[in-house]
Amino acid sequence: MTKNEVLARQSIITQILLKNGNDELSKNLKVKLMGMRISLGKIRREFDEDLKEVAEQLQTKEFIALRENQSRTEEEEETFNKMVLKINDEYNSFITEKGKEEIDFDSKKFTEDEYAEILQVNADNDVEINGSKISAPDFLEVVYNLFVL
Repeated sequence: MTKNEVLARQSIITQILLKNGNDELSKNLKVKLMGMRISLGKIRREFDEDLKEVAEQLQTKEFIALRENQSRTEEEEETFNKMVLKINDEYNSFITEKGKEEIDFDSKKFTEDEYAEILQVNADNDVEINGSKISAPDFLEVVYNLFVL
């Protein structure tokens, strides 16, 4: 499984409600779900730390000096903008390559009965993932495709 696939799963699983009004997942399903969240969250945090480190390493002393200089000359502004484009390009290339990395991850699945519990608790759970609003039925379809099939 690629790191991108794992990160996509992490962004979905964190949106599953454990309790909604009077409806609540069983204790065993909560334990399983939380274990899955923790495992996926570790990979997310590691990825985020790598991105932070890369962003810091791509910034040269010259770039930092120009960034901090609020009264740049026209020539300095042009140099700064070129540096920003170069850093962004290298950063995006890193993200792309890192996302393609195959990682050894034991992806747990929900049974049909567990999914039925999730469905009952999350039937009206409209979510927002990466800035996109997803209706409850569409969200639950994604959950099924990623975590049941």
